Formats: sequence, C-alpha cells, structure tokens
Amino acid sequence: MKYKKIISVLTATLCSVAMIKPIEPVAEEKNALTDSGIDYTETTETINNPGAGYTSTLWYTCKPGDTPVKNPSGNLVLMFINIGAFSSGANGTITEDGTYVEGKDYDLDETFFNGLRATFENCRINGCTIALRFRYDENGKSNPEPATFEQVKKHITQIKESGILEEYKDLIMFVETGFVGAWGEQHSGKYTSLEYKAQLVDAILDMTPDDIPITVRTPNTFAKWAGIEMSEIDKWKSEPGSDAARIGIYNDGYMGSDSDLGTYSNREKETSWIGNQTVSSYFGGEFSGNLEWAQKYDTYLPENAIPEMYKTHLSYINSNIYNLYKEYIFGEQYDIDNADNSAYYGETVFKFIRDHLGYRFVLRNSDLSESVEQGNTLKLDFSIENTGFANPIRQQKAEIILEKDGEYTVAEIDTDTRKWYSCSVSNEKLDIKIPGNLEVGKWNAYVRFSIGNQDISNGYKRSVRFANNDTWNASLGANYLGSFNVTPTNNKTLLTDNTIYQKNSESPASDSNMYTVNNIVMLDGVRSGDSEWNDNTLAAEDGNNKLYISNDDKYLYIMAEIIQESQAPVYNLQIKNGDENNKFYWIYYASNGFVYFNNGSYDGCECKRSGNYVEFKIPFGSVMNIYPNTELTSVRVSIQDSANEWVNMGELTGSYTVTDTFYVYSANRSVYLNEGDLFTIKAECSLNSASYQWYNNDKKIIGADSSEYTIKNASKNDTGVYSVKITSENGVERTVNLCNIIDVFGSELQGDINADGIVDYKDSELLSDYLVGRSSGNSNYNYDINADEETDIFDMVCLRNKTSAT
Repeated sequence: MKYKKIISVLTATLCSVAMIKPIEPVAEEKNALTDSGIDYTETTETINNPGAGYTSTLWYTCKPGDTPVKNPSGNLVLMFINIGAFSSGANGTITEDGTYVEGKDYDLDETFFNGLRATFENCRINGCTIALRFRYDENGKSNPEPATFEQVKKHITQIKESGILEEYKDLIMFVETGFVGAWGEQHSGKYTSLEYKAQLVDAILDMTPDDIPITVRTPNTFAKWAGIEMSEIDKWKSEPGSDAARIGIYNDGYMGSDSDLGTYSNREKETSWIGNQTVSSYFGGEFSGNLEWAQKYDTYLPENAIPEMYKTHLSYINSNIYNLYKEYIFGEQYDIDNADNSAYYGETVFKFIRDHLGYRFVLRNSDLSESVEQGNTLKLDFSIENTGFANPIRQQKAEIILEKDGEYTVAEIDTDTRKWYSCSVSNEKLDIKIPGNLEVGKWNAYVRFSIGNQDISNGYKRSVRFANNDTWNASLGANYLGSFNVTPTNNKTLLTDNTIYQKNSESPASDSNMYTVNNIVMLDGVRSGDSEWNDNTLAAEDGNNKLYISNDDKYLYIMAEIIQESQAPVYNLQIKNGDENNKFYWIYYASNGFVYFNNGSYDGCECKRSGNYVEFKIPFGSVMNIYPNTELTSVRVSIQDSANEWVNMGELTGSYTVTDTFYVYSANRSVYLNEGDLFTIKAECSLNSASYQWYNNDKKIIGADSSEYTIKNASKNDTGVYSVKITSENGVERTVNLCNIIDVFGSELQGDINADGIVDYKDSELLSDYLVGRSSGNSNYNYDINADEETDIFDMVCLRNKTSAT
C-alpha cells in the first residue's frame, strides 16, 4: 500500500508539472538535407592524384662513397636505384677480348643511406609519393649480382636496419622485389630461378614495413612462393591483411605480346589472379618498347586492352602509353559494365587510358544540412563513383574542413577510400559535431583525402582531387561538398564545446583551432585563391599575361600566367642577382621531366604548372644565393615549345627585392569557456626557430613564451583578447590576435536542462515531454536531474522542487 501511495503522489506531481501551460505535440527534428547545387558531371581534365597514374622515373646510380642527392618532382616517383657498383657482378672489368672479370663486393655504406634519405626528404618537400626498385644493373647486363646470394640478402638486411623505409613509409607506395637480373627485371641473372625469386619475396617482405605492398615481376613467382600450382592460380584469393595480400605485379612488357613478353603463361587465368590481388596491392609497369612486335597480336587493341585494364586494376604506367592510341576515339564500343564513362565519348583512347590509371573519383551527389546551430550536428550525405581502373591501395588520411573567408578548422573522419572500388558508387554519411565557437554565417564544407604526414603548412600536398568542375579548392587540397548556415545558440553546453569531430565514428575529437590560407602561396601550379597572387605581388604584366613574385622565410615564389598553346612546353626561369653583380641563373623544366640548371645542384627548387599557369619555388641559400634583402634586378619567365623548334610562346620580366618575413598560419577565433576548463591556444608559423611572447588584452603574460599558451583553470579573469608576438632569428616581429575569450560561465545549475542559466518551467516542459514520449530528447540536454544515471519520474520530483524554489 505504501508503494502504491508513493506512485500516486509522484504521478500527481508529474501531472501538476506538465500542466504549467498547455503543451502542443512536439514536432520531430527536421532532418531534411538540401542539395549542394554542385555539377555532378565528370570533367575530362587530367588529374594527377597521389600514388597512381603516370610515374616520373628516376634512374639513380649509387657508388661506394658517392650517392648523390636527387631532387625529384612528380606525382609518383619510381626510383630505379642502381647499386651495381657495390656488386662484383657489375663493378668488374672487361678484357680486350670481351671477357668480364669479376670485381669486388661491398656493403652499402653510410654515404648511400645519407644520400637516399636526403632524396626521400626532397620528395616529401616536393609533394611526391615514392616507389622503389633496387637493382644491380641499368644497362641490360647479364649476371650483375654479387658473388653470393648471401651478399644480396645482406644488402637487403642493411636497407631494413637503416630504418629508412620505416621513416618514409607514409610516402612509399610500393617496393618492387627487383634486385636480381638485367635491369632488376629478374631474368638473365645468377639468382633468377623461381627458387631464388621466392626467397627474394620473403626477404623483401621482411625488409618492407607491413603496410607497404611489394610487387613481383611474374605471377609464377607468387605461385612458387605461395606453394600453389599455376593451373590453380586463378582460384587463389589472399587472406586480407596477410603477407600474400601485399603482393602485386610490375609488368615491364605490358601489352608487348599475347604473353606480355613472357610475363604470362596463361593470360586469362593469371590476369584473373591479378584482379583478385590488386585491390590491396599494385599492378603497373611500362608498355613494351617494341610496338612493331606488339602489333603482331591483338592484345593491345582498345577493345581488348581497356577491359583488361579494369580487370587487373591498372594503377600506374611509366609514362609510355602507346601513342597509336591517339588514333582511336573513345566511344560506347569501349564501355565497361558499372562505369559511366560517357564524359569521354569523343576523346582519344590515349587520353582515356591516361586519365583512368589508378582511381578517378567523381562526385555524383552531395546533400547536407541547410543550417546548423552552433555546436550542433552538420549532416553530410554524398556519393562517389570511381571510374578509374583501380581503387587506392595505400590508406589515405580523411578529413572534414569547414571554411569561411579563407579561414578554416579541420578534423579527421573515418572514411576509407580503399573501399571505393573501381566501377562502383560509394555512399558516405557523416554527422559532424561543429564547434560551439564557429562564427555565425555561411560556411563551406570540404572533404580532404591525402597521403603523407603533412603539417598544417602543407596539408594541400599529396591530396586527392575529384573529377568535377568547380569543386576543387587548391589552397586547401580539398573537395567542396556544399555550404550551410551556422545559426546562433543560447545553449551554454553547445556554446562552450569547442571541439569538432565525426559523431558516427570513433575518429578523435579535435580542438577547433582556426587556420588561414589567406596571402599564403601554395605551390600547386594554379591560382589557388584570390588572396594567393594579387596586386600586392604583381611584378609585371603585358595584356592578360602577368608575373607575380613573393617570398616567405625559406623560399622565393614566382608565378606567371602566360596565355599560350604549346604542344610540349618548356618553362624557363632566369634570374639576375644584383648582390652578385647581376650573376645569371637559369633553370628550365621540360614537359618530358628533364630539368636544366646552369649552376650545379638545384636541390629545393620546384616547378608546378597547369595550362597557362606556372609556379616556381627557389630555396634561400647557395642555389641562387638568395637571402632576405637580396636585390633581384631581373626575374624573367618564358615558355618555349620544344615540339615547334623551341619557339618562344611568351615571356614576362620584372624585378624584386626579397623581404625579411614569415607566414603565420593560425587565425583568430572567439570562444566561450566554463569555469575550470583547460584551454590551449596555438601559434603555427613557417619559422623553424622563433621566440614567442603572449599577451592578454595587450598586457604581457609573464612566463608565456612558447608556441602554445594554456589556461589551466578558466575563470572570469581569463576573458579578453589573446595575442602573440612572434620574433624570427633575424629580429623580424609579427604580432597577431589568435583568440578572444568572450565569457567564462559559472558552474551549471542543477536542473537547467536547456542550459539557458535559469531553472524554470521550460526545463520542466522538456523533461515531462521526454518522460511521456512526446519528445525523443536532445543529446545535448541533461535530463538526469538527481544524477542517479537514470532518467525517470524521480528526476521530475527533484526538478519540481527546484522550480518551486525559484
């Protein structure tokens, strides 16, 4: 009886609270999304995405005591690292009668690893990805290997123990097993039997970090290693995550005959095996150099080649697609099931193949929330079609970026583009908790996928571009998904949550630091935004042709827009240094990858180009003796056409004095905090070494002299504007505002469900609606008034007492 009486009293209490005022049925939260307005049609622009496509091949000759530092450029740099000078089979002598006399075997030396490491570091700086083949021969010599197979394995062990592959594993896409035979193609050598090649597979798997794939020259090498019969190879499916799943193929006789010059013994079966393998490893190589021989067979014909490229997931080619494909026009006759390639009807087959090497992502739909309250949830729903031959093999970092007026915040998401398979459409749904401090107004949502461990200054490098018009933001290296409006909130719980993260995943929350791309040069070969190159950096113009010059603390940047239609453009940069009596420096970049420089090493120099745009980056220091305050009396950019007798297609000349300055990447933000919060403000800049001093409302904060300032126990005394003075080693100072703490709220009132600072009938309505099922609740509200980890009628009794008291 006593229990029934308590229930009766509680029920009456609930009813009395619910009767504070008439309650209308609660409408469900609006979850309708709006279309982004993006054009979902595929563009036919050639896009160089990381880890796939055309390789830039670097023939890299290393000798004992002499391993030069190279400065590669290109999307995927395939290094043929010749270590023949360390092998008795290649470093010997030849007698007058042509007899080869064995030389001496050497261990790889410190100079080798230092040079290689510096070259890899240049790849990182230049935005490259890397593929590797170590080999003992680059001239087609038979038996170039060391005297014993043990010495081969010792070289492999040295490479592993050097740690270089582990250090640069974020950039290395695959490692060819290579090493033995002529050209490292595993034929005509001392150790090119299947037994030796199977041992080599084990050694290379052990040498290479687990998340990097390796490739073998022929399918029968895999079969020998795996212990299976070639007649059964088409039935083999590797266990995901196993060593077997890491193994792909490099085919250096591609489309050269019906067997690809001995690559296959049964093309149908073995390409079926390749198709199974290469969703987790690489398939690529180079077209056979003997087109006349290839034309004896029908393998190369587009109607046969294109379906096989899809079947085998062709990821890369060493820049030598047969030119005869330019004579074929792509049309419906070459269509593939489950891939919409209609955008390429009328283009050449050459262009189609070139543009579909690896993966090619087309945004087919993008819906998102029309408006989002500060601190609440942005919903994104988009679909991607992969019309390329393959899916990405290495995992790509995935991020969501929210941008407004060139300032942005960023957080990781859990999207895995490796599962965006060829000839399929993938749908992604993201729930993004936006920061409570996000400024009210229109924001743009971007998604960025990238390879490599980039910091905030070069996050745009090695990033993936969608094949759509007007979606690419070059300065962010990200793809536009649509815009939404941020609306103000009075909810203190939302307002003081300054994190951004994906709610429907296990991705970590990020603090909503703001960054800027305004007035910062992004070396990508295009005008990345209105603030990148503007009237402040204009050095010369002639009609529509314009020359811009700028610099930071490390590099000189030059951008030219020259209207021209070169078939094989050569981009020339010529500089006269006034501090050296107008010493003349000349560097040019040819369309075939050749680089000329008249002053020795051009380490650190870089050139990116696209259409009528070209951008150069020249390092400070000895390359051209450029330093802060250097006077450049002449800076000339010209474009020649090497396919048309090197005719000058246009040029511009200006002058420039190098400034002593640096970039600051951090941007200002306004925040609200709660009492007791731990809050950190960070200053990101381009300086390698700098001193810092923090201020609050222009008052120096004693002891705040690092790149970060942390408020450990927030209180009302911590409000105001926080700025930092950054000083370079040369004494150059910049002071920037980075945070405005508008208010620090006191402890939350018990029962203040909607966090408006008052416990009143509104809170009672919210709780009663939730208890009786008229509302599904709000994840940002705390309904557990009595803190017993349950939401029930006892919370209503507790809240009733508090509302009565107020």
